[in-house]
Amino acid sequence: MKGFTFIEIILVVAIIAILSSSTAPFLSRFLQRNQLESTKDKIISSIRKAQNYAMNGKNDTTWGVCKTGSLIRFYSGNCSTPATKEDFTIPQSVTVSGLLDTTFSKSRGEPSQILSISITSAIKNHTVEVNAVGGMIIN
Repeated sequence: MKGFTFIEIILVVAIIAILSSSTAPFLSRFLQRNQLESTKDKIISSIRKAQNYAMNGKNDTTWGVCKTGSLIRFYSGNCSTPATKEDFTIPQSVTVSGLLDTTFSKSRGEPSQILSISITSAIKNHTVEVNAVGGMIIN
């Protein structure tokens, strides 16, 4: 007779269960770190894009970045009723604070205010600072 015995099947299931339970914390940590880094990168790219569009005078309008609810918004016009927008949802495992409604000057790309943005998860924190002349410090 060919086939597997009940004991062999139970052993294989037990081995799979042990491996699964031992890798779950690593997978969870990987996903949290990935969500944190992705959120940080999206904030930085949105700020740089708004600065670039403002400096180039694209569509001769105001360009900015804001946080509205659980969204990060790159926009033209104003944050609450944008003419153009790109929204990015902040993952539940990540907290963003200090991202105020900020627009950039048309000629030099200077922000309407200095920003100190904190991006936090259970495993790590990042800080993105935008100074008065539009330069960024990323920690």
